[in-house]
Amino acid sequence: MARKAATPTPPPLTWSSTFHLSPSPPPPSLTGDKLLLPQAALETLLEAASQSAANHLQSSSANHDPASWDYIPPHEALARRNDARQQLPHPLTFRVTNLVTGRIAYAGIREFSADEGTIVLSNFLRECLALPSLELQGEQYGAELDDASIKVEAVNIPKGTFARLRPLDAGYEEDWKSVLENHLQKNFTTLVVNNILAVPRLPHQSGKDFKFLIDQVKPEGSEAICIVDTDLEVDIEPLNEEQAKESLRQRELRKKAESSSGGQINIDGPKEGTISDGNFVRFNLKTWNRSKPISINVPEENVDVLVSTDTIQGYPKLEEWTWARFDGSKPIIILPDDPTIISAKELRISLQVYEQTLIDTNSKKPMPPPTNFLLSITQSLQSDSEDEEMTDTTPDTETCSNCKRSIPKRSMMLHQNFCFRNNILCPHGCGQVFKRGTETDHWHCTECKSYGLNTPDRNTYNKHMDIAHTARRCTSCDYSAGSLAELSSHKTTTCPNKLILCRFCHLIVPQEEDTNFTAAITGLAPHENSCGGRTTNCHICERIVQLKNMDVHLKNHDLERKSKPLPRICRNVNCARTKTFEGPTDNQLGLCTVCFGPLYSSAYDPTGQALARRAELRYLTQLLKGCGKSWCTNEMCKTGRANMKPPLPPVPSKEATAMVKPLVTKEGLQAGYYSHPLHFCVDESLSKRKHLAEMLSLADDSQGKGGWAIEWCTKALEVVAHEATDELESLNKAREWLEKFAVRRDE
Repeated sequence: MARKAATPTPPPLTWSSTFHLSPSPPPPSLTGDKLLLPQAALETLLEAASQSAANHLQSSSANHDPASWDYIPPHEALARRNDARQQLPHPLTFRVTNLVTGRIAYAGIREFSADEGTIVLSNFLRECLALPSLELQGEQYGAELDDASIKVEAVNIPKGTFARLRPLDAGYEEDWKSVLENHLQKNFTTLVVNNILAVPRLPHQSGKDFKFLIDQVKPEGSEAICIVDTDLEVDIEPLNEEQAKESLRQRELRKKAESSSGGQINIDGPKEGTISDGNFVRFNLKTWNRSKPISINVPEENVDVLVSTDTIQGYPKLEEWTWARFDGSKPIIILPDDPTIISAKELRISLQVYEQTLIDTNSKKPMPPPTNFLLSITQSLQSDSEDEEMTDTTPDTETCSNCKRSIPKRSMMLHQNFCFRNNILCPHGCGQVFKRGTETDHWHCTECKSYGLNTPDRNTYNKHMDIAHTARRCTSCDYSAGSLAELSSHKTTTCPNKLILCRFCHLIVPQEEDTNFTAAITGLAPHENSCGGRTTNCHICERIVQLKNMDVHLKNHDLERKSKPLPRICRNVNCARTKTFEGPTDNQLGLCTVCFGPLYSSAYDPTGQALARRAELRYLTQLLKGCGKSWCTNEMCKTGRANMKPPLPPVPSKEATAMVKPLVTKEGLQAGYYSHPLHFCVDESLSKRKHLAEMLSLADDSQGKGGWAIEWCTKALEVVAHEATDELESLNKAREWLEKFAVRRDE
């Protein structure tokens, strides 16, 4: 067995320094247990790492016995020392101490961008170190800040394998485990026993952050663990028995108000179900007629409809949708020429009750009953513009000036007396008619043309103002929107943190910020534009092409393929070769070079009579003597006629001469490809290739299209003949060639 040098363990990093707390608040990106150090700290850390690595390598190479397993050759030791000079441990972990109070915390590094001599701590670390609150103002805050000296030490923290968390409030669910793992991965480097984690609640939950106590970590005996590059198991247990009972009660209440499961929906296949407050019911539509508009309708006014395509990761949410309906008045109409729907493979629909009444952890009220809904999707060739009111006006009716209804003339006076006394027409011109005493519930928006009617169950005015005229801030970037529609448009188009499935690396990544407006021109997200700069070989021409240009490159191949003329095969019906060039003047017969070879002569023959005699002689030889080949099935050959099933009788000399004369006239031969076919015997490989070409031409491809003409199949088998070893491989390779270079019958 070959001797292998032992892998050296990373040397411990010895470094510490003291900083003053920065007077500026931490930036929004500084979350969890992260801190900012000055640039000088990075330089001293690199020097300390280089010195630690040098000392470690020097001690590990003290054994000069080449036969030892721990022996490191001098050249390898020098290479390791040079590599270690500019390397820091990953991840960098620190013990942070407040020298005033003695409180200790553990942290990871975000950046080396703090001002010289200062340190910037996240809000989580400030709370752990009992530092003054940022809400303090004036001299008190300045005095406490001047006394805040922070000591930072580089420490090696063991990789964690397990963490047990205990929620401080009731109402936690099993899906908190995945939320916690995602929150820890994005914001934390370490976990410290007895610290409290504040995790934002799920999108459909209201209230303050949910808090968890870090009760236990493994490896045991560790005060802190590192959670980067390790498989961490997270377990959640209730704090006490009372909390467990309350969480179980709330879970049972939610089960009683469960929403429908949703699923796949089809055109003209309505779906019924229920929605509980705070939940979404999600459907997906995969097939529809792309030449007709799509109408998505839910008649229940208190059910909101959110629609998006598969270009957005996941299903549509309250702040992330392409089409939406919140007022319950009309269906959602998606036109077939909408750019968003043209390239979509799937429509995704989310239904919700906007005015949520979630369980309050301090309340004993039961969950409200779920809301029923009926979702229907239809398609029609007619334009679904605003419906025109159908009037039933006839010569015997009149329109009431108050309620605008058609009333028979004979009862108009009686109707108007009642109508003006009991009904009120909206003075704002919307045409709504109300019973006296209820007009105060009708509202018109002062900022837009919307209007509606409040009900005892829902305040539609407040809902409209919240959706259409309340400023909102993007949770992923610094963008501020004036309405929910603006925010949704931002999050589904230009938000740099919008998640996309990269078409090149096939990973779900943020699309990044578009600073050069390339997305509007190329249709590629900024990440895809950068990722698509990598190159690969075209599978057709083997040229090196950028990934983002591959579609255009392949379209050029496709245009070139469709513009190719139909190959001309040899005029000999038994041959399976193509005639790639016209050849010399005396090869006007339309034969390939192999079939024309026995007829070639260097003698001067301007009239073509000698060529006709040679062709006649070959025909007569075939008919009277035969070629003697067991595979021959040429009807103009004695052997071929005998091999047919049923066999044909031999042809006498007199009849043979009469059969051949019309085929070898000078005019008929020189007409070439466009004249009658020729029948010359060929070898066994060509005979088999001819049958394969006929079989391949008759077979349609896997997509049920029209297949390829016999000329293309003959060309394909001729190209791959030198690569294939058997018939099956010839057919497979020929199909590959046809897919790349041939033109289908229906193209």
